[in-house]
Amino acid sequence: MRITHITLALFTFFSTYAYANEECDILASLEADPSSVSSPVAFNDIQSSSIIYACSKAIMRNDEAKPRFLLQRARGYLKGGESEKALLDLEHAHKLGYPAATFGLATTYFLGDDVAQDLHKARQFFILSYENGVLWSAQGLSLLYGNEMYEDYDLGKAKKWEARFKDGY
Repeated sequence: MRITHITLALFTFFSTYAYANEECDILASLEADPSSVSSPVAFNDIQSSSIIYACSKAIMRNDEAKPRFLLQRARGYLKGGESEKALLDLEHAHKLGYPAATFGLATTYFLGDDVAQDLHKARQFFILSYENGVLWSAQGLSLLYGNEMYEDYDLGKAKKWEARFKDGY
């Protein structure tokens, strides 16, 4: 009986540790991120200073999760109005090969709120992130091709990408 309790205690400890989410993940997880390890947090619910602090702490460890933490800290910077810092984090995570950061760059260039809008770059980044598993990029491509201001406006392509997003492929 004692062995069972010890085994259960160890299993609980190690399984909790193995699947425990960092505070950065809990505060800033992005729904579009296929590598997310926590429930998504809506942009309106982001507490920028808490995220920046928690994610900066996690980034300092310089482990394999660093690109995810950079992406999440970028969300904190964006919410806090620090778009230059957010863009630097997105670019850094993208260069480290993190597809959800590539999606973040695509979205940034598509919206053009904090950088000069560049629909050509947005398209390139949406396609790259889609090819690397970010399904939400299909939704971005649908919106891009459905934008009458886009030089390659094409409702057929917009519908194709929307179908991919809805069908999950």
